[in-house]
Amino acid sequence: MKKGNLFLCLMILMVSCGTQPREEAVIRPVKVEPILELGSIEKSFSGVVIPDQYSDLAFKVGGPLIELNVVEGQNVKKGDVIARIDPFDYNLKYEAAKASFITVKSQLERAEKLIAKNAISRQDYESTQANFENANAQFENAKDLLESTKLKAPFSGFILTKYVENYQKVQQGTPIVSLIDPTLLEVKFVMPETNMELFLDQPNIYVEFENYKDVQFKAEVKEYIQASPDGSGFPVFLKITDSRFNLKDYNISVGFTCKITFDYQNEKLTNFYKVPLSAIVTVTDSDVKHVFIYNKEAGTVNLRSVKDSGVAGRDNVIISQGVKAGELVVVAGCHRLVNGQKVKVLTK
Repeated sequence: MKKGNLFLCLMILMVSCGTQPREEAVIRPVKVEPILELGSIEKSFSGVVIPDQYSDLAFKVGGPLIELNVVEGQNVKKGDVIARIDPFDYNLKYEAAKASFITVKSQLERAEKLIAKNAISRQDYESTQANFENANAQFENAKDLLESTKLKAPFSGFILTKYVENYQKVQQGTPIVSLIDPTLLEVKFVMPETNMELFLDQPNIYVEFENYKDVQFKAEVKEYIQASPDGSGFPVFLKITDSRFNLKDYNISVGFTCKITFDYQNEKLTNFYKVPLSAIVTVTDSDVKHVFIYNKEAGTVNLRSVKDSGVAGRDNVIISQGVKAGELVVVAGCHRLVNGQKVKVLTK
């Protein structure tokens, strides 16, 4: 083969090897849903069951413990003696006050007979009467102090915490045990500051316990603290008002966790929309949220910035700007799309 022809063949081969077929645009499969007007908002919070009635029990008097009859978790009835301190000193005071009272009472009875016969002066009678009243007060006080050496349950419940051990010397007012009534329960949770405006709109409130999924009980606000002790939000206390809720059918106790749902029906929500959480796209180096809107005529998607205003329910986002009701938003496959890309809508 001549050198010229060989060179020509090599050039043709090089050109043909360097030519690539044009890559066709990728058509991504997506799922779309129409954007809906909000109409209502659901806000969910985590809560915990706490006792409605509880008390740290303490003695009115001080002294060494000689009995501590309970353990943590033990059930007690109203009036049960939980603990006792040594009554020896208080018993001495009681006996002395009792003897004095009996003596003065006898003197008053004698004085009443004498004053009826005008045998003593009015002044002597009134002095005896005053002595009786003073002795009676001291006797009653000594009786109360002696009775106070017994620490009794003011209501039926169970011992949550035991703060001391037997044979310790305790001071007046020192907590001995914590008593809880398990039949009276309430729910506590923390309301973030950003939700306080909606909280004041009197929403419908529901409580759902972890061990009873999909069973919602109607509740109402019992009280809330208009201050944020640790900066996390406002403590709110709920009372379950649902007639279905009872502790015989539902095994709920102090410390159980639950979900609180606030359902808002408000005219203020007419300009708000909701889209699935899966539709939200975050563009690199931007804090602004975006969604892909499907253009049915062109078969393409357009990237659009939106303003979100929180979460509605478990998996919806509230949108206040950037979309309109009825527009189709991409809810699946959006994270692999680019603006203006052709897509194929998958049907259910």
